[in-house]
Amino acid sequence: MTVHTVLVTGVGGNIGQGIIKALRSGHRTYRIVGIDMEPLSAGFSFVDRSYRTAPTGSKMFEKELKQILAAESPEAVYVCSPSELSFFSTHKVELERDFGVTVFVNPKRVVEIGSDKFLTAVFLHNANLPQVETVIAEDDEAVNWLVEMVGFPLIAKPRKGFSSHNVFQVRSQAEIEAARALVPDLVLQRYIAASDCEFTAGTVSDKAGKVKGCIILHRHLLQGTTYRTELFEDEEVTREVIKIVEALGAVGVCNVQFKLEGRKVLVFEINPRFSGTSGVRYLYGFNDAEMVFELLHLGTDVQQPVLQRGVVLRYWNEVFIPGVDFENIRIHQEVRSDWQTVVMEPRSVVEKAVS
Repeated sequence: MTVHTVLVTGVGGNIGQGIIKALRSGHRTYRIVGIDMEPLSAGFSFVDRSYRTAPTGSKMFEKELKQILAAESPEAVYVCSPSELSFFSTHKVELERDFGVTVFVNPKRVVEIGSDKFLTAVFLHNANLPQVETVIAEDDEAVNWLVEMVGFPLIAKPRKGFSSHNVFQVRSQAEIEAARALVPDLVLQRYIAASDCEFTAGTVSDKAGKVKGCIILHRHLLQGTTYRTELFEDEEVTREVIKIVEALGAVGVCNVQFKLEGRKVLVFEINPRFSGTSGVRYLYGFNDAEMVFELLHLGTDVQQPVLQRGVVLRYWNEVFIPGVDFENIRIHQEVRSDWQTVVMEPRSVVEKAVS
């Protein structure tokens, strides 16, 4: 039996944990190395080997990552934290060359467009693709145009935010001013009134940017996170999503968030990365974590999977580590003197605390 070693970043978050679940349910066998900057990450309990690292934006992260890649020799890296996209898209060629690893991250241009909601809107406009009208909140002329075109309310959100942090509905010019004072670098978007028409689409594309698989879920959100989904199947909408992703030039995974206005697809965000619903999609038969491994790492062609109709409901779950407290966990994750990455084997905290 072949065992594939892979590295999953951000295992403290729902994206990383979703990728772990999808890999564990795949057809292949994976040895999963997980990294996170938080020593109390629940994700450390789900992997075969774990490392606590410095934050991605720090000077230490690159050094620590290279030490981990050299020590563990993973075949692939799953980039699961939105804040890591810029680093990995910038260093992808170097990491793949030096460590023989496949880094699952989109091209830098694609990441830059998808990470900026205004650039996303500009891309869609220039490509003559449907989108939600979007302007920079500090551009008074553009704001006035938007108000004249669509009126209030509007949606204010950070250009580079995620998980619905600092997203507001504004109903007047005064509320726009208040939002701008509270959060820098906002965009304003037309508000789409229908509350039950939000969808998330996941795609997997080959190295040439051709979409090989697509799934669309009708979803309900709770505090910015998808917590209820049902499979949505519509050939016309699927074609529109594929057209958008291929125009963008995504390689590997991409996530398109949109609403339907009648039969019109109105895209308000494109996230060229693994999604929080990666841990949901595999239940419908769309295992994007394994699909990209086969397509981009093994060079095996993949086909659109047959999807299973149904509903997925999310719920809270817990990890219990007996016989320890917060301080015990930090103490037993000993820091190597030569580099500042904390290493923890599965269950080692429990075994050391009990012994």
